[in-house]
Amino acid sequence: MGVRVDGRLLHHLLFADDIVLITPSIIQAGRMLADFDDACGKIGLQLNLTKTMFMRNRCDPDGPFSLNRTIISECSSYVLGREVNMMSDLAPELGRRKRAA
Repeated sequence: MGVRVDGRLLHHLLFADDIVLITPSIIQAGRMLADFDDACGKIGLQLNLTKTMFMRNRCDPDGPFSLNRTIISECSSYVLGREVNMMSDLAPELGRRKRAA
């Protein structure tokens, strides 16, 4: 699972206590999230599904995404040290940095 970027297989990004799982399809995302949830459970951690979100590209069909019968909220961008969105739009990130300066 994962997505090939510059010849490397990328399947997650980490920043502080945030984790982004990267997959080429919503079906693989469901499997990867379930595997991650199982791994967390083995070491006594539990995913906070009310804070868990997903973002899809325009090629994936619309429809609900869930884990353990809990619907996962969809977002259009996220901040992981830098704002990321599916449109590769840097304007929100540049605005955030200007306000912080």
